[in-house]
Amino acid sequence: MRIGVNARLLYSDRLEGIPRYIYETTVRMALQHPEHRFILFYDRKYTETLTFPPNVQQVIIPLPTRHPVLWFIWFEILLPIWLRWYKIDVFYSGDGYMSLISSVPTVMVSHDLAYLHYPGHLPLTQLWYGRFFYPKFHKKARHIIAVSESTRSDIIDSFGIPASRISVGYNAVPESLMTADHIDQQNVRDKYTDGKAYFIYMGAIHPRKNIPNLIKAFQIFRQRTGLDYRLVLAGRMAWFTDEVEKMIALDTGIIHTGFVDHRIKAELLAGAEAMVYVSLFEGFGIPIIEAMAAGVPVITSSVSSMSEVAGEAALLADPSSPGSVADAMVRLRSDHSLRQSLINAGKIRCRQFDWNTTAELIFEKLLSAHSQN
Repeated sequence: MRIGVNARLLYSDRLEGIPRYIYETTVRMALQHPEHRFILFYDRKYTETLTFPPNVQQVIIPLPTRHPVLWFIWFEILLPIWLRWYKIDVFYSGDGYMSLISSVPTVMVSHDLAYLHYPGHLPLTQLWYGRFFYPKFHKKARHIIAVSESTRSDIIDSFGIPASRISVGYNAVPESLMTADHIDQQNVRDKYTDGKAYFIYMGAIHPRKNIPNLIKAFQIFRQRTGLDYRLVLAGRMAWFTDEVEKMIALDTGIIHTGFVDHRIKAELLAGAEAMVYVSLFEGFGIPIIEAMAAGVPVITSSVSSMSEVAGEAALLADPSSPGSVADAMVRLRSDHSLRQSLINAGKIRCRQFDWNTTAELIFEKLLSAHSQN
């Protein structure tokens, strides 16, 4: 079987949520099924630091997709030509985009429908593209992989897709984070926060991530406790970040690191008092389980998928209320037995999410899509 893979987001080794999902699942499918050929289609020159098994071939379709118009050209004009040329039997698209014109059966991953719930949080061109194409993508895909039960239910309710056409394939964490709790916490604090204890947020920064309310909660925490803590924001500035940048500039207790690689991520997690991830909406919420893997207690939102991912291993707060988030921060700081119980529960919880399991689910659906064609 010749399996095409949408590898547009794998051009860099700076892998955030969606490209990480695509990379981890693709590599594992290729390793577990060496008798099949995987052809990865890129839209630009790609890094050679990401490694793949020998049954993986990498191909560039030369049109960098930096705008919705270019997305359309790449998926609806160029990609179908390359799929025919390379005799692709089935296509795996892990970023929620696919070709509506191509007849090649597609298994597509749907990460979230945030554009429906928070339309004002996206640039207008992306919002327009999503409103027009995402329902069509979901209806045409031979099978859909949702990254959580919450996302699966959202797809069913929003698009009327039969439940039988949607499976849940969770995200997971790298093994390297499982040993991060052995890193010396004080050494990390000396290195990054002048020895101060700190809370951490990890991920890209844009409106849906709710960083202004997180900062307000942190300021309330300091006022209530009188403690000289720091708040570390570890992630790139994505879009609509003016308010966050102004708040950072006015508060010397906030440290913005920019994007961090996995080595630095492990250090920053190991040194943290807690992960505070109080997004307004998530399809999954990878930093929740990353922190758990690193032995760090978690405060997260009580909405969308985050409570599902956290289970009983995190404190839940109302993301719309800085006071609610601050209450959780104060409680976690003052109750050491609670802190340790969350760490222990988190270590167990994060191991319930496994890349091999997700990769095998996707491969089974690709095989089924091919056999039905």
